Amino acid sequence: MKKYIRTIGIDDAAFSREKSLKCFVFGVVVRGNNLVEGVLRTEITVDGLDATERIITMIKESKFLNQVKTIVLGSATIAAFNVINMEEIYQKTAIPTISILHTPPNDAEVKKALSHLPDWEKRLEILMSNPNLEKVEFINQSGRKCKTYVQYLGFSNINEVKNLLQITTYSSCVPESLRLADIIGQSFKDYLL
Repeated sequence: MKKYIRTIGIDDAAFSREKSLKCFVFGVVVRGNNLVEGVLRTEITVDGLDATERIITMIKESKFLNQVKTIVLGSATIAAFNVINMEEIYQKTAIPTISILHTPPNDAEVKKALSHLPDWEKRLEILMSNPNLEKVEFINQSGRKCKTYVQYLGFSNINEVKNLLQITTYSSCVPESLRLADIIGQSFKDYLL
């Protein structure tokens, strides 16, 4: 795997569950672990079902479509419970896709939270159709030992994912593209849609 592989980290902006109808989603394109090459933005519905489609459109309509080698998601849910279909993203962009979590979710709690939403069965079905979580341990570029959980598509095996994480992660335990997307998103905490 190339040292300066381009990834796009995707994360939502801060929002209010009580007040926000919409939420910004940012995509940050980073080469390797330190060169920011672009920032993309789209808008999705809080607790909606449009995240997958909007993320695909954001990437496909950008100049980075043929340059990005991995899509990095901070979770398979975004803007509360707007569920992301990883298989659909991978199929429609032809870009390997991973989702990173620090801890595995409690399935019973997720189901309980989803049950309060319309179409909760469809949301659960999408979540369950995503790849299984796998634990991965790696050393980042600063020498820190990291342990995280990933779902992935488009990689041959977990070792390829581990290699990607080692190359693209500088001082934290997530790729720099995702870390920056999160930072940008959190800067919108007082800006509600």
